Amino acid sequence: MPHLLHVWPNISQRLLRASHVLLLFDYDGTLTPLMPNPGQANLPPQVRKHLTELVSSGKYLAGVISGRSLKDVVAKVGIPGMIYAGNHGLEIQGPGLDFVHQGALEQAGAQVQVTGELESALAGIPGVIVEPKGLTLSVHYRSTPEDHLDTVEEAFARVAAPFVESGTVRITHGKKVLEVRPNLPWDKGKAITMLQETYPQASLTCFFGDDQTDEDGFGVVQESGGIAVLVGPARQPTTAWHRLDSPGEVAQVLSLLAQG
Repeated sequence: MPHLLHVWPNISQRLLRASHVLLLFDYDGTLTPLMPNPGQANLPPQVRKHLTELVSSGKYLAGVISGRSLKDVVAKVGIPGMIYAGNHGLEIQGPGLDFVHQGALEQAGAQVQVTGELESALAGIPGVIVEPKGLTLSVHYRSTPEDHLDTVEEAFARVAAPFVESGTVRITHGKKVLEVRPNLPWDKGKAITMLQETYPQASLTCFFGDDQTDEDGFGVVQESGGIAVLVGPARQPTTAWHRLDSPGEVAQVLSLLAQG
């Protein structure tokens, strides 16, 4: 898997030829380093500066597609004119676009119920953060001691099982995060397809992500002839064709793009 900066002359030519570029990023682990507490993950000033410059250029339709709630990701980034997709694309706002998946709204009651049960089951386990996000729920355990990891995963599985069996929710796994989502055929890939259809002036799509939940997006981007970039250590299998080592290198790419 080629390192994006090592083949930058070729990439820059593709970007130059595109009339407009749909430029999309995951947030945690991509634009910002992963933090033990999600609340600590703030957008670096230089990243904010370069994203603002790219949006102002008119060529780049820049956006963030995050597992965070839409309200949270807007608060974290807060750059006017950007596209914001929360809860893995179940809710999206952007120029001329205001979308919430109706099926997710209809299943919001199950999210409330599973949140209460998980908060009770996981109470007292060190380092666990239960994060209700309206349409989805995340359980973070990056700060949980090794000898408690099995306890977290077993308690989560026990609580989630009846909801999964009833068909109301599905479970996804990330980097020391367990997620409860509505059982709907929707993911970051579907969200990117919607954005490509909403903004047809973009002849090239680029998507940067670090986690397993970004793979659906990578696949859609590659199939459309775009550029999918895995951030972090190379892994297999992945549908991304390029990689960067860290959010710091994502910032370098943004700097190069802002320079034109």
